[in-house]
Amino acid sequence: MDKEVVREKVLSLCDKREAFLKAYAHPGCRRTSDLVDRLLRRLDSHLYCGPHLHGSTGTAGRGLRGWALIPNFAPSCPWTVRTSPELRSPAERLNGERYHTEWLQNLLVSASLGGDRRAPQKAG
Repeated sequence: MDKEVVREKVLSLCDKREAFLKAYAHPGCRRTSDLVDRLLRRLDSHLYCGPHLHGSTGTAGRGLRGWALIPNFAPSCPWTVRTSPELRSPAERLNGERYHTEWLQNLLVSASLGGDRRAPQKAG
């Protein structure tokens, strides 16, 4: 990257200093974390590179739900797993148990409705 481009970006941030100070001084101000930012960047990439939510609202919703399941069931980073080796994913830590040693099997068990095969209720 050109040094001048970097310089312009840094100066642009410096120009916004007062607005940042005001926002961070607000009592009870919620701040995003790197983890949230990472997930949102991945979601942005998924939406940008995907079919752009073509089709029905239901289809788009199912696609986003499917995408969201992966970060919940895939194993966490090695640093996080070291703190709780018996519970490797966010879903395992939330449930307090692991159904199977393979994360994809855990996703399938959790999404299986526990053997409940009734048809969904129709709205209306």
